[in-house]
Amino acid sequence: MKVPKYFMIIILVLSAGFLSGCFALPVEEEYKPIAFFSLREPPPWRTVEVTYGDVEVFTTITARYQPARQETVRFPVAGALITGIYVNVGDEVKEGDIIASLDRSGVAGDFERFTREEARLLLRIEQLNERHAHSLWMAEISEVPIDDSFYINQRRDLLEDLHMLRLELDYLRRQYESRLIRAPIDGVVTNAMTFIERQFSANNHQVAVIADQTLSIFVVDVREAEIMEIGARFEMDVAGMNVWVEVIDPLEWGIERPQQVWVEAILIADGGGTFSARAIGRINAVLASAYNVLHIPSIAVHSVNDQHFVYVLEDGLRRLRMVEIGLQSMQFTEIVGGLALGEEVVI
Repeated sequence: MKVPKYFMIIILVLSAGFLSGCFALPVEEEYKPIAFFSLREPPPWRTVEVTYGDVEVFTTITARYQPARQETVRFPVAGALITGIYVNVGDEVKEGDIIASLDRSGVAGDFERFTREEARLLLRIEQLNERHAHSLWMAEISEVPIDDSFYINQRRDLLEDLHMLRLELDYLRRQYESRLIRAPIDGVVTNAMTFIERQFSANNHQVAVIADQTLSIFVVDVREAEIMEIGARFEMDVAGMNVWVEVIDPLEWGIERPQQVWVEAILIADGGGTFSARAIGRINAVLASAYNVLHIPSIAVHSVNDQHFVYVLEDGLRRLRMVEIGLQSMQFTEIVGGLALGEEVVI
């Protein structure tokens, strides 16, 4: 019996697959390496040496500016049109300088009219005196007495009219002047009204505040004035400007002490100065000090239950040591006992 060709081909393919599976090498499973941990070396300790130096405890004292003398300028009349405000904060003015004005048109017209009337009265009096003098001269020459009561009565009436007119002029002059607001003292403008078109005045409304800054004072509250004695001098910062001040007795200087009960110390600035109305001065004052003592940075000192200790570096190891401290500031601490010069403490 003859075997078909396709049957033989199928047998050969299956045989080849079986034989290849029998002779294939096994594949080993891949294993991950065993995990292990490594520790980094500790960083070197930050240390400082115990040295000699100064320890100072500072406090910041706040002082409020107050001019030794200041004047508030106000409008003397109400309902008048404001025609100008001529100063700004910080301007220097002299006594009598015009700093603001009110409408004077009505007063100016009356003043001009009365001034012309005054000139006419003076002229009439002068002419009357000339006629009277001429009549007396003629009577002396002619030796004929005259009745000069007319001149006397006329002069009296004219003088009375002149007196009343001048009273009116004086009133108008005051009214005219009252509409020119002038500086009452030499000083610096610390507050000033802003000019607005078509604005009217109000009675006693503040126009400006002028401070006499030839003598400038600062006041310090009771809480911060414990270390301030009369005669002590301090350097004070006022808005970035360094000013030397001295604690004074206000009575000796003729300065009225502010009424606030909490004001304790009064400082006077050297040479006065130009300060704003709300200027604040700050003084870094030394509360306590210890000079040329053993000290270390305060950051290296630790405290527990009023006990103080540091970490000292010995043979590369950090060891705790109890210490006795003296004066302590934000930066440095005085070491009274427990450490020696040159030892290294960890910070």
